Amino acid sequence: MLMSNDLYDILNKIQRWLPALAVFWLTISTIWSVPYGEPVRDTIMAIAALLAATLEVSTARYNKIYGGDN
Repeated sequence: MLMSNDLYDILNKIQRWLPALAVFWLTISTIWSVPYGEPVRDTIMAIAALLAATLEVSTARYNKIYGGDN
């Protein structure tokens, strides 16, 4: 099953913003002494990595089926 173009585009945008969110969260949590800054950052980064891998697999499948540029 291939994901729709709209879903792919949304997930791609989210995946691109997650590292920035992780850095922002760690900075704010350090400044304001919010607990669990590093675990939250690490969780966000893990989600970003999983999402990047998922999108890469989706792209590879799409290219295999439709002969896209890879």
